Amino acid sequence: MPMEGADWPSSVDQSPLEKKIGQGAFATVYKAHCPAKGNIPVAIKVMDLENINSSFEDIRQEVQMMRMSDHPNILRCYCSFVHECQLWLVMQMMEKGSCLHVMTQAKRMGMGEGMREDWLAYILRESLQGLKYFHDQGQIHRDVKAGNILLDGQGNVRLADFGVSGWLINSGDRRQTTKTFVGTPCWMAPEVMEQIDGYDYKADIWSFGITALELAKGYAPYAHFAPMKVLIMTIQQEVRTGL
Repeated sequence: MPMEGADWPSSVDQSPLEKKIGQGAFATVYKAHCPAKGNIPVAIKVMDLENINSSFEDIRQEVQMMRMSDHPNILRCYCSFVHECQLWLVMQMMEKGSCLHVMTQAKRMGMGEGMREDWLAYILRESLQGLKYFHDQGQIHRDVKAGNILLDGQGNVRLADFGVSGWLINSGDRRQTTKTFVGTPCWMAPEVMEQIDGYDYKADIWSFGITALELAKGYAPYAHFAPMKVLIMTIQQEVRTGL
Protein backbone atom coordinates (compact mmCIF):
# COMPACT_ATOMS: atom_id res chain seq x y z
CA MET A 1 0.00 0.00 0.00
CA PRO A 2 2.16 2.89 -1.26
CA MET A 3 1.79 6.25 0.43
CA GLU A 4 3.80 8.72 -1.61
CA GLY A 5 2.85 7.46 -5.05
CA ALA A 6 3.68 4.38 -7.06
CA ASP A 7 7.19 5.67 -7.84
CA TRP A 8 8.39 4.54 -4.39
CA PRO A 9 9.52 0.90 -4.63
CA SER A 10 7.57 -1.38 -2.30
CA SER A 11 9.76 -4.48 -2.06
CA VAL A 12 12.52 -5.57 0.31
CA ASP A 13 15.18 -5.91 -2.43
CA GLN A 14 14.80 -2.21 -3.32
CA SER A 15 15.75 -1.02 0.17
CA PRO A 16 18.04 -3.63 1.78
CA LEU A 17 18.44 -3.26 5.53
CA GLU A 18 21.91 -2.07 6.62
CA LYS A 19 22.00 -1.76 10.40
CA LYS A 20 19.64 -1.53 13.35
CA ILE A 21 19.25 2.00 14.68
CA GLY A 22 16.31 1.61 17.04
CA GLN A 23 14.30 -0.93 18.99
CA GLY A 24 10.80 -0.43 20.34
CA ALA A 25 8.22 -2.55 22.07
CA PHE A 26 6.52 -3.50 18.82
CA ALA A 27 9.06 -2.85 16.07
CA THR A 28 12.70 -2.56 15.02
CA VAL A 29 14.04 0.37 13.00
CA TYR A 30 16.84 -0.04 10.47
CA LYS A 31 18.92 2.29 8.33
CA ALA A 32 18.76 1.66 4.59
CA HIS A 33 19.21 3.37 1.22
CA CYS A 34 16.85 3.39 -1.73
CA PRO A 35 18.77 3.12 -5.06
CA ALA A 36 15.62 3.80 -7.08
CA LYS A 37 15.33 7.23 -5.43
CA GLY A 38 18.92 8.40 -5.87
CA ASN A 39 20.24 6.24 -3.04
CA ILE A 40 18.42 8.41 -0.52
CA PRO A 41 18.90 7.30 3.11
CA VAL A 42 15.73 6.05 4.75
CA ALA A 43 14.64 4.57 8.06
CA ILE A 44 12.64 1.35 7.80
CA LYS A 45 10.37 0.33 10.64
CA VAL A 46 9.78 -3.43 10.58
CA MET A 47 6.81 -4.76 12.55
CA ASP A 48 6.28 -8.49 13.13
CA LEU A 49 2.56 -8.91 12.58
CA GLU A 50 2.47 -12.39 14.09
CA ASN A 51 4.02 -11.56 17.45
CA ILE A 52 3.01 -7.94 17.92
CA ASN A 53 1.08 -7.13 21.09
CA SER A 54 -0.67 -4.16 19.53
CA SER A 55 -3.98 -4.63 17.72
CA PHE A 56 -4.18 -4.37 13.96
CA GLU A 57 -6.36 -1.28 14.41
CA ASP A 58 -3.53 0.46 16.31
CA ILE A 59 -1.12 -0.39 13.51
CA ARG A 60 -3.55 0.79 10.86
CA GLN A 61 -4.05 4.04 12.75
CA GLU A 62 -0.32 4.77 12.93
CA VAL A 63 0.11 4.10 9.21
CA GLN A 64 -2.94 6.20 8.36
CA MET A 65 -1.68 9.12 10.44
CA MET A 66 1.71 9.11 8.72
CA ARG A 67 0.01 8.73 5.36
CA MET A 68 -2.24 11.74 5.84
CA SER A 69 0.35 14.10 7.36
CA ASP A 70 2.01 16.72 5.19
CA HIS A 71 4.00 19.10 7.36
CA PRO A 72 7.76 19.79 7.74
CA ASN A 73 7.57 19.04 11.48
CA ILE A 74 5.79 15.67 11.15
CA LEU A 75 7.71 12.50 10.25
CA ARG A 76 6.70 11.30 6.79
CA CYS A 77 6.22 7.77 5.53
CA TYR A 78 7.22 7.31 1.89
CA CYS A 79 5.55 3.93 1.44
CA SER A 80 4.59 0.76 3.27
CA PHE A 81 4.19 -2.87 2.27
CA VAL A 82 3.85 -6.36 3.70
CA HIS A 83 6.72 -8.84 3.40
CA GLU A 84 5.91 -12.34 4.62
CA CYS A 85 4.61 -11.75 8.18
CA GLN A 86 6.13 -8.26 8.50
CA LEU A 87 4.88 -4.76 7.86
CA TRP A 88 7.60 -2.46 6.50
CA LEU A 89 7.26 1.31 6.84
CA VAL A 90 9.79 3.29 4.76
CA MET A 91 10.23 6.67 6.44
CA GLN A 92 12.39 9.77 6.48
CA MET A 93 15.83 9.23 7.97
CA MET A 94 16.42 11.43 11.03
CA GLU A 95 20.05 10.52 11.57
CA LYS A 96 20.58 12.36 14.86
CA GLY A 97 17.85 10.30 16.51
CA SER A 98 15.49 11.53 19.19
CA CYS A 99 16.06 14.45 21.57
CA LEU A 100 16.28 11.87 24.35
CA HIS A 101 19.08 10.08 22.50
CA VAL A 102 20.94 13.36 21.92
CA MET A 103 20.71 14.30 25.60
CA THR A 104 21.86 10.83 26.67
CA GLN A 105 24.90 11.01 24.40
CA ALA A 106 25.74 14.55 25.56
CA LYS A 107 25.61 13.45 29.18
CA ARG A 108 27.97 10.55 28.44
CA MET A 109 30.38 13.05 26.89
CA GLY A 110 30.42 15.13 30.08
CA MET A 111 28.28 17.96 28.70
CA GLY A 112 25.83 17.86 31.56
CA GLU A 113 22.10 17.17 31.62
CA GLY A 114 19.52 18.89 29.47
CA MET A 115 19.97 21.21 26.51
CA ARG A 116 21.22 24.74 26.03
CA GLU A 117 18.43 27.29 26.14
CA ASP A 118 18.79 28.34 22.49
CA TRP A 119 18.64 24.70 21.30
CA LEU A 120 15.69 24.04 23.57
CA ALA A 121 13.79 27.09 22.30
CA TYR A 122 14.31 26.10 18.66
CA ILE A 123 13.25 22.48 19.18
CA LEU A 124 10.17 23.49 21.15
CA ARG A 125 9.12 26.01 18.51
CA GLU A 126 9.44 23.46 15.69
CA SER A 127 7.69 20.76 17.71
CA LEU A 128 4.85 23.11 18.59
CA GLN A 129 4.29 23.87 14.91
CA GLY A 130 3.99 20.15 14.22
CA LEU A 131 1.66 19.71 17.17
CA LYS A 132 -0.55 22.58 15.97
CA TYR A 133 -0.82 20.92 12.57
CA PHE A 134 -1.77 17.70 14.32
CA HIS A 135 -4.53 19.44 16.28
CA ASP A 136 -5.76 21.35 13.24
CA GLN A 137 -6.36 17.95 11.59
CA GLY A 138 -8.61 16.96 14.50
CA GLN A 139 -6.05 14.68 16.15
CA ILE A 140 -4.42 14.25 19.55
CA HIS A 141 -0.89 12.86 19.65
CA ARG A 142 -1.14 11.58 23.26
CA ASP A 143 2.55 10.73 23.65
CA VAL A 144 4.54 13.95 23.23
CA LYS A 145 7.97 13.57 24.86
CA ALA A 146 11.67 13.98 24.02
CA GLY A 147 11.88 10.37 22.85
CA ASN A 148 9.30 11.11 20.13
CA ILE A 149 10.92 14.31 18.80
CA LEU A 150 13.43 13.43 16.07
CA LEU A 151 16.35 15.47 14.70
CA ASP A 152 18.50 15.34 11.57
CA GLY A 153 21.80 16.90 10.55
CA GLN A 154 20.14 19.84 8.77
CA GLY A 155 18.37 21.10 11.87
CA ASN A 156 14.98 19.64 11.01
CA VAL A 157 12.72 18.69 13.92
CA ARG A 158 9.87 16.22 13.47
CA LEU A 159 7.26 14.66 15.73
CA ALA A 160 7.04 10.88 15.44
CA ASP A 161 5.44 7.77 16.94
CA PHE A 162 1.75 7.99 16.20
CA GLY A 163 0.88 4.57 17.58
CA VAL A 164 -1.34 6.03 20.30
CA SER A 165 -2.64 9.07 18.43
CA GLY A 166 -6.39 9.51 18.39
CA TRP A 167 -9.05 11.31 16.39
CA LEU A 168 -11.29 14.02 17.77
CA ILE A 169 -13.44 13.73 14.65
CA ASN A 170 -16.22 11.18 14.41
CA SER A 171 -18.45 10.76 11.33
CA GLY A 172 -17.43 14.18 10.08
CA ASP A 173 -18.19 15.95 13.36
CA ARG A 174 -15.50 17.09 15.75
CA ARG A 175 -15.86 15.42 19.16
CA GLN A 176 -15.13 17.53 22.21
CA THR A 177 -13.37 14.87 24.29
CA THR A 178 -12.12 11.29 24.38
CA LYS A 179 -11.60 8.93 27.32
CA THR A 180 -9.01 6.42 26.12
CA PHE A 181 -6.24 5.83 28.68
CA VAL A 182 -3.00 6.00 26.66
CA GLY A 183 0.38 7.70 26.91
CA THR A 184 3.46 7.60 29.12
CA PRO A 185 2.82 8.34 32.86
CA CYS A 186 5.44 11.06 33.43
CA TRP A 187 4.07 13.10 30.50
CA MET A 188 0.38 12.25 30.95
CA ALA A 189 -2.10 15.00 31.84
CA PRO A 190 -4.21 14.57 35.00
CA GLU A 191 -7.48 14.47 33.03
CA VAL A 192 -6.14 11.52 31.02
CA MET A 193 -5.31 9.66 34.22
CA GLU A 194 -8.55 10.43 36.01
CA GLN A 195 -10.88 9.18 33.25
CA ILE A 196 -13.81 11.25 34.56
CA ASP A 197 -14.89 13.89 32.05
CA GLY A 198 -12.62 12.88 29.19
CA TYR A 199 -9.94 15.07 27.62
CA ASP A 200 -9.13 16.94 24.43
CA TYR A 201 -6.11 18.38 22.63
CA LYS A 202 -5.10 20.30 25.78
CA ALA A 203 -3.74 17.01 27.12
CA ASP A 204 -1.00 17.37 24.49
CA ILE A 205 -0.24 20.87 25.76
CA TRP A 206 0.36 19.43 29.23
CA SER A 207 2.71 16.81 27.73
CA PHE A 208 4.43 19.54 25.74
CA GLY A 209 5.07 21.47 28.96
CA ILE A 210 6.50 18.37 30.63
CA THR A 211 8.69 17.88 27.55
CA ALA A 212 10.00 21.43 27.90
CA LEU A 213 11.05 20.61 31.47
CA GLU A 214 12.56 17.34 30.26
CA LEU A 215 14.66 19.10 27.62
CA ALA A 216 15.78 21.75 30.12
CA LYS A 217 16.70 19.38 32.96
CA GLY A 218 17.52 16.19 31.09
CA TYR A 219 14.66 14.23 32.62
CA ALA A 220 10.92 14.59 33.20
CA PRO A 221 9.43 15.45 36.60
CA TYR A 222 8.77 12.26 38.60
CA ALA A 223 10.97 10.31 36.18
CA HIS A 224 12.63 8.46 39.05
CA PHE A 225 9.36 7.12 40.47
CA ALA A 226 7.46 3.96 39.55
CA PRO A 227 4.57 4.47 37.06
CA MET A 228 1.81 4.01 39.65
CA LYS A 229 3.51 6.51 41.98
CA VAL A 230 3.68 8.97 39.08
CA LEU A 231 -0.06 8.62 38.47
CA ILE A 232 -0.89 9.29 42.12
CA MET A 233 1.49 12.25 42.44
CA THR A 234 0.30 13.87 39.22
CA ILE A 235 -3.35 13.69 40.26
CA GLN A 236 -2.91 14.66 43.91
CA GLN A 237 -0.14 17.26 43.96
CA GLU A 238 -0.47 20.89 42.95
CA VAL A 239 1.09 22.01 39.69
CA ARG A 240 4.46 23.75 40.08
CA THR A 241 5.64 25.87 37.18
CA GLY A 242 9.23 26.55 38.19
CA LEU A 243 12.26 24.60 37.02
